[in-house]
Amino acid sequence: MRNGKFCCALWGCGWVASGHLAAYLKNKDCEVIGIGSSRRESAMAKVAEFGGYDWKIYNSFEEILDDSSVDIVSICTPNDLHAKEAILAAKAGKHIFLEKPAAINREELEELAKVIDETRTKTVLGMVLRFNPLYQMQKRLIAEGELGKILLANVDYWFGRERGSWMREGKRTGGAFVLGGCHSVDLIRYLLDSDIVEVRGDALPPDSWYDYPPAATAQVHFANGAKGVFSCSLAGHVPYTANTHIIGEKGSLLNDKFFLKRFQEQKDFFQIDTGVKKSGDVYSHPFPAIVEDFISALKEDRDSEHNVRSVLNSHRACFAIQESILDGGRWIKVNQE
Repeated sequence: MRNGKFCCALWGCGWVASGHLAAYLKNKDCEVIGIGSSRRESAMAKVAEFGGYDWKIYNSFEEILDDSSVDIVSICTPNDLHAKEAILAAKAGKHIFLEKPAAINREELEELAKVIDETRTKTVLGMVLRFNPLYQMQKRLIAEGELGKILLANVDYWFGRERGSWMREGKRTGGAFVLGGCHSVDLIRYLLDSDIVEVRGDALPPDSWYDYPPAATAQVHFANGAKGVFSCSLAGHVPYTANTHIIGEKGSLLNDKFFLKRFQEQKDFFQIDTGVKKSGDVYSHPFPAIVEDFISALKEDRDSEHNVRSVLNSHRACFAIQESILDGGRWIKVNQE
């Protein structure tokens, strides 16, 4: 720390990096001391975007890890680098703000979890939907038994646009559910506080843009007995859409609409506005809330509730969906070792 502040560095200067940097700059307990990228011009462009701060420019990830003044490192690189770089950061003694997904396959995920446990590294994941006020309210209602026993829990992640560069490659993204759908898969597991235990996937064939299926569905079984259907589409003429539909014995949720048994006079869903516009733009994501959560945890010498271990089941579910798609749609156990 320096002058009572956590010194933060960022590696990877793409679109999502802007969300991390803006969040650090808003937090009174953080000081950005440097950013880096495999392409120096990307780092310089990011400095210019934020008005020309006098930040160090790191030319390699190793330079960040070797900098003893760095307390927190944000990893904002392509998906296939996340686990490898987070493992190196953990071994170097850094706290980690890791962009989603934590890994693109089960092997890397399990190795990352092992190293983080061994090094007692404190982490937080960029699972932005968890920090949306609407979903925080839904989680409270479910935890308090307002919906009763959950019967069905369905989620959708739709965001049709032509992503460029590495996002077109399945070997680098991990597939549609890993690249984008992991947000909704993680959210429903978080809301229900119940592991996903078995999945069966299906998908459209690759198209002319993506070399992997850009649209997929999955049937899902939860540990609490609930069933679900998930869908994910990176293609099609559709704006950013994250649907959450949960049916319980005492109440149901339809995105921001509620139908609760306690209100006996209620004849249809009522709507609650939490003032948050759904958007796929990183500048609209609640990164400041994620940083605030992480800094609070670090100041209390504890790990964040939203750490790597908290996403293991949702990530394993995404990998199992992809495995099922490649294997003709058979049912796959999610938590099998």
